[in-house]
Amino acid sequence: MCSPSCKTCKVPPGCKRCPPSCCSPGISYCIFDLESAVFDTRHVYKRALIELASSYNRVIPELVLIQCGPMETAEMAELVCRKCDLPVSWETFRFQLNERTSDLIANPTLMPGVERLVTHMRKCCMGLGLITSCPESMYCTKIRDREDFFDNFTTVVCADDPELKAQKPEPDIYLIALSRLGDAGPDCTLVFEGTPKGVQAATDARLPVVMLAEKELPCCWSELATLRLETLEEFVPEDFNMSPYSCTEPPPRKSKTSRRGSQQSGGSRRSSEARRKAAEDAEADEGEEEETEGEDAA
Repeated sequence: MCSPSCKTCKVPPGCKRCPPSCCSPGISYCIFDLESAVFDTRHVYKRALIELASSYNRVIPELVLIQCGPMETAEMAELVCRKCDLPVSWETFRFQLNERTSDLIANPTLMPGVERLVTHMRKCCMGLGLITSCPESMYCTKIRDREDFFDNFTTVVCADDPELKAQKPEPDIYLIALSRLGDAGPDCTLVFEGTPKGVQAATDARLPVVMLAEKELPCCWSELATLRLETLEEFVPEDFNMSPYSCTEPPPRKSKTSRRGSQQSGGSRRSSEARRKAAEDAEADEGEEEETEGEDAA
């Protein structure tokens, strides 16, 4: 059954055998986490921590940086202050950390592969939701000059949404997004997340999760995820019974080198045939000469 957001449920151009995803079994809806699955901000806190610690002539051990991965800002600040013996209170360090990360996140880059995937999904008539840990005002600032891309998402749930009572790892934000996507349900909805707490929240909402994890993140922190990837460039839609990219993208053009190669091979075949014909004619002429010589001798 088509989703309510699907006003014109048409077969994608160039794919006459593929029905739209909203009319076929499998994944018909997807929910993306803005900070870890759309914007590539996974390394922002790590970079901010390293820079701030360096300003106090301290180096944060790699193990401490890994431990900070799933933590809230206050937890990170307290841990780093204690482990690195910083000459400031953890409250002051938290304030500095928030300021530094805000500067770094002000103009974030898109996750590799997300633009291609989201565009493909909308062409396949899929319903897309977006969740974010920032309030609506900050969300509007983050997507400035990218409004066309974010128009692909029919539902956006911000941190200051009046229905949201508890943040991650509670499943509330995913349940709200799910309820606003029309006919979406756990059997046809896929989540894209990048943090252990987000994966926990989506799992508690009974939703399958693709986790976009940093390479150094321990495997035990992604064990609840259905699939672990480093970026969305590695995502294969067919693995979740979704239409392949070939349904919405034109086939790659053959290079000029290939055409020249085929012309050369065609020319080689023609020259081979000509040589074979010439050899056959020569043999026929030799046979006629031998017959003539035999008649003269008789």
